[in-house]
Amino acid sequence: MRGWLERAGTGGWWRGPDGVRMWWRVLLFVLLVAVFFAACARLMPRTLVRALVAEGQMGPGFIVVNELLVLVPVMAATSVMTWLEAGPFISCGLGGERRLVRLVQGAGCGLLIMGLLVLLLAAAGHGSLAWGGLRAGGVISFGLAWAAASLLIGFNEELALRGYLLQALWRGIGFWPALVITSLVFGTLHISNQGEGAIGVATAVLGGAIMALGVRGTGALWWSIGLHGAWDYVENFLAGTPDSGETCLGTLLRFTPHGPEILSGGATGPEGSIFALVLLVPALALSWRAFARAPV
Repeated sequence: MRGWLERAGTGGWWRGPDGVRMWWRVLLFVLLVAVFFAACARLMPRTLVRALVAEGQMGPGFIVVNELLVLVPVMAATSVMTWLEAGPFISCGLGGERRLVRLVQGAGCGLLIMGLLVLLLAAAGHGSLAWGGLRAGGVISFGLAWAAASLLIGFNEELALRGYLLQALWRGIGFWPALVITSLVFGTLHISNQGEGAIGVATAVLGGAIMALGVRGTGALWWSIGLHGAWDYVENFLAGTPDSGETCLGTLLRFTPHGPEILSGGATGPEGSIFALVLLVPALALSWRAFARAPV
């Protein structure tokens, strides 16, 4: 059964042989996200957000609320688009086999990349690690809370950029242009983050390309969600690094950058260091080797 968007038309600027043209689908998806986001933002009590910000630091509760403010509109827009295409919701990248295995594999890659980056900066003298000050109970409670928040970040941002959006572009113009567009959008969105630098934006672009390759290679979002979430978990909890100009509340360790920002990452965090690119370029090459030849 073909949905309304896929019913053949007579051709022209709106409909082509395969139904509504790809760029109109992408525009409709973006507009739906914007409308649903505006509605959610209007309904959310401002006092709730202010109460979750403690002493200028981000806690897992604040992250969860902030991510849900985006995730709900993204899921609603995705539901509308898949309904118009007469397809299941999971067709946007949430299907596939061995989902938990893929999630864990991606998380392992994210822990490895960001963990190596933090250790590299510390070994080179561009940062230092100290105990974050938590007691045993705090390590467990904050560790679990940050794990949930970080996983939500990965799920939210991967669904938003490499869910329906990547799938629609992929069907319309092919995978490689879709990878470039979604990766550039991912990097561009980081520009608005407080304390973000040029290297941090470039890191986001490369990271977006790696995660898009993961979608191609595994056929779903789960590997990329795991990598994305684990990357943030190291930053936000395990190493307690600065993150786009913000610091986090309740961290296992506390990373303090030293020296020039181009080397240490400064307020941007480790992903703002040139060392991040040194690690991500070979990571991208390995992802290309592992995923680029996967059948489409």
